Amino acid sequence: MVGILVLTALAVIFIPMIFSGSEHDRDTYLAEIPKGPGFGQGRRVSVIDLQAEMRARERESAARMPLDKIDQTDYTDQSGQILDQNGLPIGWSLQVASFRDQDNAVKLRASIRLLGHGSYVLRSLTNEGLFFQVLVGPSLDRNALLKVGQQLSAEMDLSVQIVRYRVEDDSNQVGG
Repeated sequence: MVGILVLTALAVIFIPMIFSGSEHDRDTYLAEIPKGPGFGQGRRVSVIDLQAEMRARERESAARMPLDKIDQTDYTDQSGQILDQNGLPIGWSLQVASFRDQDNAVKLRASIRLLGHGSYVLRSLTNEGLFFQVLVGPSLDRNALLKVGQQLSAEMDLSVQIVRYRVEDDSNQVGG
């Protein structure tokens, strides 16, 4: 009984010391809370003042961001993994179909996924109306994606076209 009490007392003393880490380790987890708006305590603040402060902070933050170069370079003749003018990797997708009906696009996407290929649907508004594009990818290796396109053409009788993948298009993606 005494042995159990001694072991329990030792565990209560030493286990927290083992798992709490050093003071330096604890200090590294402390977050620095940003300074609040420049309004004094007890002073009434209007919504207009807060909105003005937020706009000023947005402008200040945007001024610190690097500007992206608009890259219209045609990278289709280059192979392997390449970087654009902003130092970002160039991605490619296969456009396999375009439908006016969203359900048809989603069904084709599901069929392609059953074959083991990543695919997605993008909403695309053209002069002729709203279309739903079914795409396979994205991939950084254009040549590997072309091989996938040849395989899909043979298996599903699809006419594929390779297009540049752009992250900014993801906002038009149909869920799922």
